[in-house]
Amino acid sequence: MASKKILLLIFIVMLTCIPAWAFAQVGIAEMNSWIEGKLAADNISITSYFFLFLGGLLASLLPCVYPLYPITANVIKARGAGSSHFVHPLSYFIGLAVMYLIFGVVASFSGGAFNQVMRLPITNLIIGITIIIMGISAAGFIHISLFGGQTDTKNNGVFGTFLLGMGAGLLASSCVGPVVVSILIGLASNMGGEFSFLSASASAFKMLSFGLGLGIPFLLIGVFGVSLPKSGRWMMYVQYILGIVIVYFGWTYIEKALLIYNFSDEAIGLIGIGSLIVVISSYYFQSSERLVDERIKRSLLILSSVIGALILTRGFMPIPSTPSAPDAMSTQVVTTRTEKKGKLTWYLDKEVAYAEAKKTGKNVFIDFYANWCTNCKAFEKMTHENELLIASLENAVLLKIYDTTPEFKAYSVDSRFPELKVGLPFFVITNTEGDLIYKTNDYMKTEEMGLFLNE
Repeated sequence: MASKKILLLIFIVMLTCIPAWAFAQVGIAEMNSWIEGKLAADNISITSYFFLFLGGLLASLLPCVYPLYPITANVIKARGAGSSHFVHPLSYFIGLAVMYLIFGVVASFSGGAFNQVMRLPITNLIIGITIIIMGISAAGFIHISLFGGQTDTKNNGVFGTFLLGMGAGLLASSCVGPVVVSILIGLASNMGGEFSFLSASASAFKMLSFGLGLGIPFLLIGVFGVSLPKSGRWMMYVQYILGIVIVYFGWTYIEKALLIYNFSDEAIGLIGIGSLIVVISSYYFQSSERLVDERIKRSLLILSSVIGALILTRGFMPIPSTPSAPDAMSTQVVTTRTEKKGKLTWYLDKEVAYAEAKKTGKNVFIDFYANWCTNCKAFEKMTHENELLIASLENAVLLKIYDTTPEFKAYSVDSRFPELKVGLPFFVITNTEGDLIYKTNDYMKTEEMGLFLNE
């Protein structure tokens, strides 16, 4: 039975991933960019709230949330005797949603400091591994008890029902925790360096939107006595698919960390495939008499041991050096002074770029870039395909500053550019003397950039 369950998960992975492989590099990247935009603290469009509301509603279909529904019905029925048909269900619903509002408030206050830590590769590794483990848990293969507690129905007051709703939000968090963590990370990492009441409110109410979506079935049961679909195998499929999505989301954080560590895209792909092979093979090498939960935990420990051994080996290996290394480094400095991307040539040296600007009288367009930044890569792709953007950029001297260079650090302490303390992408237009003309962290504002570049 356990083997069939594992084979079913593998089949679902193949069924969902292989057909999408042809357009994954484009489609997934664009989807991630769209999701990041909806989670951004300064995005207060109706669609961003609807997106999170829908996510909460879908999360309410998880099998581990389902058992709370009949409990909810019995509690509300017992507490609402002799009162309005709507009071207690609404109090319960609001209490559940407020619990997620509290999560959002915490995210909004910790946003700026949180994002500084988020730029460290070790932070992304820890978050990625945590989310992957939570995804495996959401799929039902291992059990992680995050929250616990019991409801108390002695107090029949409305406030008591409200508190029970908050408790239901905590109980549900043991199941929808991976989704909640993902949303909180998105909210916190997009908060600005300076506290803004508008941004804080946007973050809090986005988390509230998720809670409202999650609580809809509870409200319908309490107010209207809606009959629920019979629990069955279909709910397990929903659980597996959500687990796969969560695992993929965690993998994107590991990818970001490996990119910061200067791993190539090909190497990262091999690491992912190799890790999957180690987990699956070590799972099947174990006795089938063991529980699925135990076998998977052992497989993950084996994978951790393999990775740990590789890290130790690399740490003890001496860094190779040759007499020709200084010459090679000097050659690299010369050859990387400019970078050709499509039709455009980018300067990588600030002094050289501004010398060219003074010579030609053109403004300077600065692209602050990082290999781990999804939207940075999206903008770079636009500089290859968007003819209007290309034409506008040809009117300026182009300077690309990587986040690993001393020049990036120098710009990040400039009081004119607090955005660099928050995250990337970030774009600046200056005159030949370095005076600020325009800046934005929205890579989609190509027409607005063009207005300043075409003056």
